[in-house]
Amino acid sequence: MRRLWQRWKRAVRLCGAVGVCIVLVGCKATAPTSARTPTAVGQSPSTPDAFSFVAAADMRSYVGPAPGGKRYFDGACAAMQAVGAGAFMISPGDCDPPGPVRATIDRHLGTNYVWYPVLGNHELGNKTNLAWLREWARAGIPHLTRRGPPGAEDTIYSFEYGNSHFIALNEYYDGRSDAVRRDNLPDAAFDWLEQDLAATRKPLIWVFGHIPIQSLPDMDTGRDRHKGESLSKDPALLERFLQLLKRYRVRAYICGHTHNCSVARVKGVWQADSGHARGAGDKGAPSTFLKFRISGERAWVDIYRGDTNGVTYQLRKTVELD
Repeated sequence: MRRLWQRWKRAVRLCGAVGVCIVLVGCKATAPTSARTPTAVGQSPSTPDAFSFVAAADMRSYVGPAPGGKRYFDGACAAMQAVGAGAFMISPGDCDPPGPVRATIDRHLGTNYVWYPVLGNHELGNKTNLAWLREWARAGIPHLTRRGPPGAEDTIYSFEYGNSHFIALNEYYDGRSDAVRRDNLPDAAFDWLEQDLAATRKPLIWVFGHIPIQSLPDMDTGRDRHKGESLSKDPALLERFLQLLKRYRVRAYICGHTHNCSVARVKGVWQADSGHARGAGDKGAPSTFLKFRISGERAWVDIYRGDTNGVTYQLRKTVELD
């Protein structure tokens, strides 16, 4: 009888272990997407058609230590690290001084985390910042596909990641120099852009530059900075640019400059204005970063906004970019 009892207990333990294994296997098979997404910052996606990246800009001059109880750009980076900063960060302009910005990224997101800066009007006016950006490009742009036209080889470029093609525009190029204040893309830049779009076979295309297609008010506070400004003051040239984006089905144009966040269709093109990532450094609108998520040919942008102290960031809204 005793032997039968011992055999029965061993059988129960064996069945129990098998049952636990079955449950774990079942859980793994039905785990939600978020649980299967790599959590290490900058880690490559498991498939080339499923990845994420963030956009943050206009943190300029607010990268140092903040007064007690407040945070600047470092608070945004800490929040990105908490929610997952994806494969890389795009900064569409006014990310000066770029050296301290890169150092802040290093501290919070890692020295191997990839950063793509773009020329803004404030880098344009500072030779030291402009030299830093040029040296960054000459050292080797990650995942580079193509450098820009003559005179803008270091400040206009395209790269590819996963199933997406990315194009960085310098809106201060005049066809010869890449550091001239102007209000329209010259023919040399437009022709380069058209050729680059025609050459890619990636299903998703993203274009980013500093100046919006159209400046919009902040989505939460309604603040309206740089009202009426556009990357082109010439309506015909602007329409030419828009038609090009539409022809090649560019998924979104990512910009900054206004310090106001908005994600909206502008003249038939999705425009994602990343606002500012200054933390407590700008009281007119909440500090912001955008997280873009790609799955196959679908894409979403999660809008994260900070509190007035730049400490706590919350998901404010998600927009599907269809």
